[in-house]
Amino acid sequence: MSSLRITGGTVLCFDEERTILPGGEVGISDGRIDYVGPCRDGAAGEVIDATGQAVMPGLINAHTHVAMTLMRSYADDMSLHAWLEQRIWPVERHLLPSDVYWGTLLGCVEMIRAGVTTFNDMYWHAREATQAGLDSGLRTCPSGVLIGIVPDKQAMFERAVEFADECIARAHPRLHVRFGPHAPYTVPDDFMAQIIEAAGSRGVPIHTHLAETEKEVADCLAQHGERVMEHMQRIGLFDVAVNAAHCVHLSPAEIAILAERGVGVVTNHSSNLKLGAGVAPIPELLAAGVTIGLGTDGTASNNNLDVLEEVRLVALLHKGLRRDATVISAYEALEMATAGGARAMGFDDLGRLKPGYRADVICLDLSAPHLCPGHNVISDLAYAAQSSDVVTTIVQGEVVMRDRQVLSVDQAEVVAKAREAALGLVGRAG
Repeated sequence: MSSLRITGGTVLCFDEERTILPGGEVGISDGRIDYVGPCRDGAAGEVIDATGQAVMPGLINAHTHVAMTLMRSYADDMSLHAWLEQRIWPVERHLLPSDVYWGTLLGCVEMIRAGVTTFNDMYWHAREATQAGLDSGLRTCPSGVLIGIVPDKQAMFERAVEFADECIARAHPRLHVRFGPHAPYTVPDDFMAQIIEAAGSRGVPIHTHLAETEKEVADCLAQHGERVMEHMQRIGLFDVAVNAAHCVHLSPAEIAILAERGVGVVTNHSSNLKLGAGVAPIPELLAAGVTIGLGTDGTASNNNLDVLEEVRLVALLHKGLRRDATVISAYEALEMATAGGARAMGFDDLGRLKPGYRADVICLDLSAPHLCPGHNVISDLAYAAQSSDVVTTIVQGEVVMRDRQVLSVDQAEVVAKAREAALGLVGRAG
């Protein structure tokens, strides 16, 4: 029998049949969903009454750098390469492990309150970032940054391998490690080959940035005579599972490569727009059969971790750009934040409300004025819902937020510690 039952809500399964169950129930035991269907009167188990709420899979932030909460609003209104080279990389040289812990925990609190249950992270001091994620109660997919244009690149690689092996041995149900080569322009081919071999031998995915800017594509053409995806294909990156963030500047041939090789693409519209990088060709990627997830990127380039905001943006932006109101439906946009994000990250048991799937579930209050009168719950969630409508967040069957109260950590302490860390970091950087 279920140990936890979520009853009475409008259950949005995001399964293959697009099932919606008014007044339904989701049952959970041992961290997994064990029942989805009509309410079971008199059944045992703790009950969360979701009457008047939408019950759906937790949102997935499929690309982010969570501890960059410490740099929120620190370096705005700059192009990507200037932003990195003049502002971000210089201050990151002064990061302490404790900074990353508190910055990550701050981001986790923000995500819990916004209905995010899984985050795919790439950042420095990966052990501290991972511990913060696990302490918060979220599903944590960490990867330490790997850069091959620095003198200590080999030591960095060895630390990443050691970290991956530690995570694998730990076998924590909410911990899913990756390797994180930053991007082709910071990871030369020989160094990328080492990473590919390490990932492949362990069955660990690679999380990287690809084709984010026109400059990256032009430089790749000048250096290799190939576009980014063509070059990555040739050196064997797509021989292993890959979560490719951004993928903004793609040719039709590159889109075909991504589809044929099963690469999970993670689009980050807010960040790409803010940095002036462009807009990923999501309709063409979808038409080719590419799996798409949504990411926020870091808060230094967004400036929040609100995946519902990304849902609305991916649905609206392409309608305007293509002058076609039928491009990317409300359902497709929400699916990118749930089942699509899970598939893009390589999960086959996450992102849907189905028996046997991991019990990552959120409930949203549908009684707010901006969600009235409620003709179409999918449209309301995609086009009108706000992160503050999330009232319950459950990860691996554990309630981490109830009635908008985060239960896993002390929110006030996290905010105070993160603010202290951010001010100290910027002070050290001068």
